[in-house]
Amino acid sequence: MSNNNIALLGPEYSYSHLAGMKAFPDKEIILCDRIEQVFQTVTAKKTGQGIIPLENMLEGSVRESIKNFLRYQVKINKAYTMPIHHCLAAQDQNYEVIASHAQALAQCSGFVKKQRNITAEECASTAKAMSMAAANKKYAAIGSREAAEYQGLPILYQNIEDNPDNVTKFVAISLEETLKEENLKTSLLLKPKEDKPGLLFNLLAPFALKNINLGKIESLPSGRKMGEYVFYLEIEGNVREEKVKSALDFLQDLVDVYSLGSYEVVDLQ
Repeated sequence: MSNNNIALLGPEYSYSHLAGMKAFPDKEIILCDRIEQVFQTVTAKKTGQGIIPLENMLEGSVRESIKNFLRYQVKINKAYTMPIHHCLAAQDQNYEVIASHAQALAQCSGFVKKQRNITAEECASTAKAMSMAAANKKYAAIGSREAAEYQGLPILYQNIEDNPDNVTKFVAISLEETLKEENLKTSLLLKPKEDKPGLLFNLLAPFALKNINLGKIESLPSGRKMGEYVFYLEIEGNVREEKVKSALDFLQDLVDVYSLGSYEVVDLQ
């Protein structure tokens, strides 16, 4: 395993690529085609770490990322928040299709809806959309200014996101757990041992009783049978704090608890 490289979602100048360059300027970057491939690369020890998008301020969780925490035994080492500003780029104004990642299209839904007689098309990443627009003049792409410049595409509109304060949270993942103590958040997966009335109330009550702030909860299909769910939670605090340990110990009879790690959150500008 090389600790001097990092896997992330490409192609060049995707938002994950931009986040990776800012967070790890000295590391060699390995570009992946899909978010799951980042998890696979880290799990196979081909890279020391990976970076994945986890949540956008406007559109919520990147569910593809959370689902892969159920499949791969990795830990979150650090979180990064980065402002996201989208542009529309094309060879000229005569485009017929606007292409981008589903999240980017949703973040720019107001702009897209105003484009009459224009079709929206989802693709694997914003950077992939830019390469499509560079190869075919019928396409326009939503993505980063850097991706447009890299492809030599004219930028037709700038800052087209629905909210100018748009931010995405990325996380660095690896096979190793970080051991920092202060100003941390913790991500958890809770897998219920059986479904019964009041389950969700009983899952949340220990955090309230221990005065632990719950920042996020999301249910995901377990993939084992219809109606069975796994819960992803984000709480404030460290898994080694007594009150957090106490809350998690209380849950042991109800759920299998898997900590994805306690980590700090850093702003990338």
